[in-house]
Amino acid sequence: MYKLLIVDDEASVVEGLAHTIPWEHVGIDEVHKAYSGFEALEILQTQPVDIMISDIKMPRMSGLELIEITRTRWKKLKTILLSGHAEFAYAREAISLGTSEYLLKPVSDEVVLAKVGKAVESLRLERESDETYNRAVQAFRANLPQMRSEFLNQLLQGMNSPEDVWTKKLELLEMSSAICSEAALMLVRMEDRLTEMSPYDSSIMEYAIGNMADEIFGDRFRLWRCRDIHGYLVFFVFDSHDPKEERPPDTAPEYELKHNASQLQMNVSRYLKGTISVLIGRRGRFPEDVRKLYQDSLLALRRHIGSHSDMFVYAADEEELHPVRSLQKCYEPPLLHHLLESGSWELVRDKLEQILKELSLAHSQSQEHVTEAFFFIYSSLSAYAHKNGRSLSDYLGASLADVTGLSQCTNAATLGKWVNQVLPLLEQSAERATRSDRSAAVSRMKRFIRDHLSEDISLQAIADHMYMHPVHVSRLFKMETGSNLSDYVLRLKMERAAEMLADHSLKNFEIALKLGYQNPNYFIRVFKKYYSVTPQEYRNNLEAGKP
Repeated sequence: MYKLLIVDDEASVVEGLAHTIPWEHVGIDEVHKAYSGFEALEILQTQPVDIMISDIKMPRMSGLELIEITRTRWKKLKTILLSGHAEFAYAREAISLGTSEYLLKPVSDEVVLAKVGKAVESLRLERESDETYNRAVQAFRANLPQMRSEFLNQLLQGMNSPEDVWTKKLELLEMSSAICSEAALMLVRMEDRLTEMSPYDSSIMEYAIGNMADEIFGDRFRLWRCRDIHGYLVFFVFDSHDPKEERPPDTAPEYELKHNASQLQMNVSRYLKGTISVLIGRRGRFPEDVRKLYQDSLLALRRHIGSHSDMFVYAADEEELHPVRSLQKCYEPPLLHHLLESGSWELVRDKLEQILKELSLAHSQSQEHVTEAFFFIYSSLSAYAHKNGRSLSDYLGASLADVTGLSQCTNAATLGKWVNQVLPLLEQSAERATRSDRSAAVSRMKRFIRDHLSEDISLQAIADHMYMHPVHVSRLFKMETGSNLSDYVLRLKMERAAEMLADHSLKNFEIALKLGYQNPNYFIRVFKKYYSVTPQEYRNNLEAGKP
């Protein structure tokens, strides 16, 4: 879908085109409206726009001037000029500026829709043949193994998403065949001299072991691997053959899996001169069982291998390894302290609700789990406060921040009550700080504008002064004041012009120059549009005592 911008100083034209034409029929899903060239530039700075329809005759900035600016800044923008003037000079200049179409008023909705549809088709063809797009596709293909590894690592850490999100992500990674498939988990721990290598050499060794595993398992299995946070190589092993197909005992999946894993261990020792321990864990469905399979395998590795090396363990047949389960929601991404740092308060609330719900449902009778949850939350809040240059008691007060008696973690209910007390205090304090910073930034913008009112002030000049991106400057000003930055600059210039007109020693052209207008006639047009009278008429009214 594409974005359209309609620019005309006649509001009826803009509203008519925006709301009466079925733009969705030609692939337009969003229509922006601007009533001047300056407002159009502000929208282009802050919104993605693909096609622009602009009137030629507009005050302050003509359509041709607007297109001349957009041609250098937004090279892929398709433009359509709309005008009531049939002079060939306009059309010729429009064509020289790279305009897609030139339409004469009055024009039917069907013609406008057809021309925009033609521009959409042109954009679609360009996008398909765009070298940048092709390079991006090639880069995606080259980095596909790394992206698969990163995604699998996220699954190991407990990342949760709706089923449709899983499906789309796995399709993008060309791993859709893994959805709902059964897989076994295999852990490989590099040991002895392999742990003493430099990061570069270690990465090469991991790559070599991975390739070796692909060769050994490739005839019967499909592998998906990554390196986890402990430095272990984690393999999910999918059976490539039909599970209903009958096979001799020595070719059964479990037999071949153990045989291949043992072969991998021997080959690493023989060809790479290194030592590894291998553990084969349980089977489960992908991706919903990934987190549990991984946690069980880590526990089995600690219990059966520990600090020993060159070990091979088949733990798939063991009984349940976790008589006591740890809190899952605390340690699943996104982590609480990351959400606090990003200022995502709604997500922070959701995360805390998930932790408290798990605690009340699965561990309500466990004082240790309640204490674990409390200190996890408390440490996250403390880290957030310290990174903002304050103590937690500054945010919460001494009583709520005190952990001497641990009264906050008597049980799940008291912990929930404490969380419901401290979170609003933290959020309110953060919001006050944000509003203060935002207000201070806008005050700096206004001061800069007032100090440079005699110049042709642009959004880029203000952004450079603030060391910000123009898009952020525009949005920040609108968020804080409720008005557009260009409207504020115009209002100040016009108010200053009205003050100067009371001084009879100043000529109109002098006032124009003092306000940054190099063309006095243009200043007169802008003033008349703002006050509905010319500067001279305004001055005459002042002399006559008229308001």
